[in-house]
This record gives sequence, structure tokens and C-alpha cells, in this order.
Amino acid sequence: MAISMDTIVKLPPAKKVLVLLVLAFVIVALYGYLVYLPQREEIKRLSTQRDKLFKELNESRAVVKNLEKFKKEVAQLEGELNNALAQLPNEREIPELLKNISKLGKESNLEFLRFRPAAERTQRFYAEVPLELVFLGTYHETGLFFDRISKLPRIINVENFKMAPGKKAAKKAEVQAMLQTQCVATTFRFLEEATKQAERKSKK
Repeated sequence: MAISMDTIVKLPPAKKVLVLLVLAFVIVALYGYLVYLPQREEIKRLSTQRDKLFKELNESRAVVKNLEKFKKEVAQLEGELNNALAQLPNEREIPELLKNISKLGKESNLEFLRFRPAAERTQRFYAEVPLELVFLGTYHETGLFFDRISKLPRIINVENFKMAPGKKAAKKAEVQAMLQTQCVATTFRFLEEATKQAERKSKK
């Protein structure tokens, strides 16, 4: 049976109220299903997107704020790297470095009995270049030689250090005791190709 407006008007007041409540519930349900729920999902999606954009914006602001600091740190690290590389000669500079060590020994009045480069020991980015030394000189001359080596711009480690009375004291003034010193002076050679390969791998 169809329900018309006249039928509703003729109903008792209690039933009229019930019909109105039912109609109101149907309208609210339809609004919620057709309008509110889809909009709520869209609002939720937009809110999530907004929060993500705010987070990215704050991170970008933090990066911009610290950009000058980062630039200074990068410049400082590059300077430290250049200083470190300056202390690691490449393969072409090794002969000149050995010549300088020999020159310092002669300037310190030492008599070399052995001046022999040993086999290199290769590490990841550098190679150890040992130099076997045996020489005669007074205590003062020996100290002067090592002091001059320590002032070279290159890294040189002195290892396996031994001293004993010299066997050729007659060549020096008798008032000065001669010492025979034996040691290994190790410098370090920068492996350019190994570093370039590591840089290429890091960029991939």
C-alpha cells in the first residue's frame, strides 16, 4: 500500500512522530553513506598527505638552515684530506724522497753502510715503503739526522731501532764515541688507482 501525504496526515500524532523519525533516520543514513563516508576518507587521505608534506617541508628547512654549516664541514674535510694526501707521496715522488733522506744523512755527517729499499707492503689505499738503514755516526749526529727526518713534510716511521758501538771509530775524532745505528725508515705511498676504483664503486 502506497503511503501518501494524506495518509500520514490522517495518522494519530504518535504514529506521525514515528514516521518522521523513520524518515529522518533514512535521510541521515543516506547522507552518511553517500556523502559523509566518502568525504571522510578523502579528508583522511588529504590529512595524511598534508602531514607528509609538512614533514618534508620541515626537513628541507632544517637542511637549508644547516647548509652553510655543511659546506664548512665539507671544506674542512677536503682540506684535511689534501693535507693527508700531501704526506703520502705517489710512486713518482718516492725516488726523490729517498734521495732527500740520503742527503739529510750526509749533511748530518753520517756514513751509510746500508741504504736499501725493501719490498713494499700493499694496503687498501696505500703501500708501505720500507728503507733499511745502517750507518755510523756520533750520538749527536744520529739525533740530528732523525730530527731532520721528522721535519720532512712526508710521513716517515722509524722502526726496529738498534744502536751499538761503532766498528770504524778510527775515522772520527777519538774524543767522540762512534755508534752504529740500524733501523727501518718506513714511508707510505698513495695508491691512486685503488682510490679511483673505490670512488667509481661508491658512485654506482
